[in-house]
Amino acid sequence: MIGRIYDVPGATIEQYERVAGQASMEKPGGAHVHIAGRNDRGLQVIEVWDSQEDIGRFMEAGLGKAMQAAQIPEPTITEWEVHKLDWIG
Repeated sequence: MIGRIYDVPGATIEQYERVAGQASMEKPGGAHVHIAGRNDRGLQVIEVWDSQEDIGRFMEAGLGKAMQAAQIPEPTITEWEVHKLDWIG
């Protein structure tokens, strides 16, 4: 599994909601968790996925275009291999 943290300086909740309105926010194949919120720099999103291929499919399915349309700044992405995932749902 792959964990990702997206730091998006300057992004707003309003931009996030525009993306959510344009792209399917139903749980895609290979996704385990999606957490989003505001911090003192902008937005932060944390996700856990089964594979890079699953991430790529979701981006290609429209998320990437929706992010561009909402003028979301380029995120800094931190990625790591997940050892354990608990406490979901």
